[in-house]
Amino acid sequence: MCVTSGDAYVTHSRVQFCWWAALVAIVAFLSACAHERVDPAYLALVEQQAELPPTGELGPGDRFLLRVYGEEGLSGEFTVGADGTINFPHIGRFRAEGLTCTDVEVELTLGLGQHVLKDPNVQCTIMEYNSKRIFIFGEVREPGTFPYKNNISIIEAFALAGGFSERASTNNTKLTRVVDGVEIQVRVPLQEIVEGRQRNLRLLPGDIIFVPESAY
Repeated sequence: MCVTSGDAYVTHSRVQFCWWAALVAIVAFLSACAHERVDPAYLALVEQQAELPPTGELGPGDRFLLRVYGEEGLSGEFTVGADGTINFPHIGRFRAEGLTCTDVEVELTLGLGQHVLKDPNVQCTIMEYNSKRIFIFGEVREPGTFPYKNNISIIEAFALAGGFSERASTNNTKLTRVVDGVEIQVRVPLQEIVEGRQRNLRLLPGDIIFVPESAY
């Protein structure tokens, strides 16, 4: 308390202490408010991401693993060719570009069921998207271009880039994305995301992330 019990007299030093305590509290409050300030565009992207369409369509250069249970000779890795097709035993060449892994499973299940197997069980697993990329530059340990992974988050992307450098200004990270044909830039509150105080963001193919250098 600023006034001692039973004494209306407040010393000069005690008054100074009270003013100093009040000032510290005000500064702390204002700093906290500033720290919590988040780009509304980022919040909008987070809210909209549940409505985004799937981004797992295959393209040239993408690698995936196909397993036909009980049929080792039909299982293995495949890469979508430059013409957008793969060549599968007993089925021949068919267009995989634009299909998802689930679509490929359906196509092969139908094809194998008609020509080879009575009740085929096909599983498709993406190994690497080479037709889709994300770009991470600035104050990270390993900047560069990385293959897109389905549903990859911005935190996972920074793990691919080796994490931040010591000079990184994490809360001033910029995300550049094309939305409906228009390029937008959004400030990403990465420190708050790491601390669990803001929601993570799902990246899309073609996203560009730049981490600036801290002014301090």
